[in-house]
Amino acid sequence: MRFRFLLLLLPVLLSSCADNPVPDVRVDFIGTTTLTSSDRLVAANDTLVTRAFASARDNRVVKRVRITVDYEPGLTPFIYPLPLTAFTRSDGPAPQTLVYVDSLLAPLATDRSGKENLFENRFSARSTSGIEQWRYTFSDDDTPAKSTTRGYRLTVRKSDSLAVFHSYAAVIRPLPRTPAPEAVARDQSRVFLSLRYGLLLPKYALINQEASLQANQQLVDLICQVTPAGTGISLNSPGDANTVALSGQSWPLGNRRLTQLRLTALTPTQFNQAQTTASFTAAFAAGSPAVQSTGALAEERVWAFQVEEGSDTYTGLILVSDIVTGTAPVLRLSVKVQK
Repeated sequence: MRFRFLLLLLPVLLSSCADNPVPDVRVDFIGTTTLTSSDRLVAANDTLVTRAFASARDNRVVKRVRITVDYEPGLTPFIYPLPLTAFTRSDGPAPQTLVYVDSLLAPLATDRSGKENLFENRFSARSTSGIEQWRYTFSDDDTPAKSTTRGYRLTVRKSDSLAVFHSYAAVIRPLPRTPAPEAVARDQSRVFLSLRYGLLLPKYALINQEASLQANQQLVDLICQVTPAGTGISLNSPGDANTVALSGQSWPLGNRRLTQLRLTALTPTQFNQAQTTASFTAAFAAGSPAVQSTGALAEERVWAFQVEEGSDTYTGLILVSDIVTGTAPVLRLSVKVQK
């Protein structure tokens, strides 16, 4: 998968740090108040944007970008021990690393030589308390390739981390049916949801030419898309071949989760009152027959879900808070899931 971005105006560039004063590949983060370019404290599930500008020396080409993120502790929600003073770092989930991007780069429209490139990364902060270390590595076309890495650290402090269930809000922007979205929009749209982790992932974190990102596909529980008529928004299990068109080559069958969904009779007030695994499981058991696609969603309806992850099964609830259709569709959800 290749990316192409138009380079229009570059605000202040934050210079790359390297031992070589003139590195083979120079990497700079564009610094403005709306972009993430340095260490900072962020809110859980914040939507963040980083723009990284890379340039190669001499007649070389900026050929590849690789972005990784280290989560510490890991993303799995967990119940803190009581008393809290007994908690140690080893009690939490083990740190985990996600290869977020691993892609070849197409030349900029303003510089067909490929000597310079601008990559924009839209992502969500973690939904649990902890640290995430982001690293952006750009490589040239030399043999062996020369590369430079820049990064920053984000810290999330979630006030309800001591709750016995995990909760978060998700804002999803599925692609409209019309007008037909451009390739860049299809790559960047974060419509792939990991229910337990609260991660929203874009296509470029899941599919590439080398199939090196397929491990990430096993994180996806639901795919959000506009209904065929273009008048509604649905949530769909990756394993539902009737509503989700996935290539067997780029997304193998073994990586497609069969998330079970049931429409419940719960009101938004009852959703707010549900605060235990037992209440989530009871709502799932009492719901409508299980399906793998919601069809067109309706506001203020509550769906129960159940996902099998290896030997574990976890259950939760989804409240549909707001739906906007048209040329810029938006879906807002509140999610609760057992720890």
